[in-house]
Amino acid sequence: MSIDDVLETFKEAPVKGNVSSISKIIAAMLRRAKIRLNYKTWMIFDFANTLFMVFTYFLLSFIIMPQDIAKAGYGYSYFDFALVGIAISHFITAGLRSLAMTIRLEQFYGTLESVLSTPTDFVVLFMGDLLYYFLYSLVFLVIIIPTGIIMGSRIVINAGTILTMLVLLVLLVIANLPIGILSAAMVLKFKQGDPIGWALTWVNQLFGGTFFPITLLPGYLRIISLGLPLTYSLDAIRYSLIWGVTLLNSRVLYDSLILIIYALIGYPIAIKVFRVIYNNARREGKIGIY
Repeated sequence: MSIDDVLETFKEAPVKGNVSSISKIIAAMLRRAKIRLNYKTWMIFDFANTLFMVFTYFLLSFIIMPQDIAKAGYGYSYFDFALVGIAISHFITAGLRSLAMTIRLEQFYGTLESVLSTPTDFVVLFMGDLLYYFLYSLVFLVIIIPTGIIMGSRIVINAGTILTMLVLLVLLVIANLPIGILSAAMVLKFKQGDPIGWALTWVNQLFGGTFFPITLLPGYLRIISLGLPLTYSLDAIRYSLIWGVTLLNSRVLYDSLILIIYALIGYPIAIKVFRVIYNNARREGKIGIY
């Protein structure tokens, strides 16, 4: 399926009346996947880089103090701790950067204005791309977790923890998506500049607990960590996989509720800001300009 095929699907939908929004979302997802598959070398290096990170943190696990991990409540293995952070790192990108990347790519290909000029709402296009990035991240997860177990990780994998992890990953993406929507709005407004996406990616890496427990941070910096959705999602997923608990665990349930609150508060604000910037760009004829 080419980009032109997808555009025709979008245009003909209102006439034929038999193409649902779900079908359009799947078509948008397949379009993004097929575009990415044309860059096989890039994908190979992306996977190789992630596996290299697993090996790197496996070596670091021999020198990181187990007491620091235990103090945070994650057992005594730094490798187990870091493995979870690496495994879900792509989901962070899916929530924070996928929509902004979609706009930038569509502007570059010259197809954004064409698609958005059809009766198909921009939400359909974005949901298709978001679904692609989520499934792409899931492939990383399926590869990285078994690799870590082969290398000696003792995380607990069973039906309960897998289901819990999947629910938490969805909540992770949903909780970060309002920030991703604001980031996408900044791309529409500033084109090449994306201050929100750049800043949040850096802040999440440093303060979100991806590669070290936030308990190692000074108290005044830990406040930043407690303001990030990533902190709670990582905590819940790690606690579940390391101790073998499910969503019924009080700590995991608490983190899940915090993520839901983030989404409930963030979405109305993010959608309002995006709609204003999107409508302004459309009136000025600058949607496709990059």
